[in-house]
Amino acid sequence: MIKASAGGGGKGMRIANNDQEAIEGFKLSSQEAASSFGDDRILVEKFIKNPRHIEIQ
Repeated sequence: MIKASAGGGGKGMRIANNDQEAIEGFKLSSQEAASSFGDDRILVEKFIKNPRHIEIQ
C-alpha cells in the first residue's frame, strides 16, 4: 500500500498489486498528498488482503 505520510482519512492511499500499479500509485498518491496536506511525501506499508485478526500493542 502506498500512502501519504502526512495523511489521514484514506486520502492519498493506493494499493499496488504489480509494477504498473506501483508506478501509477506513487504518482497519484504524491499528487493527492500535496494537494490535500501540502506535503507530497509518501510511504509504503504491507497490505494484508484478508486479515483474520490483527492486534497491535
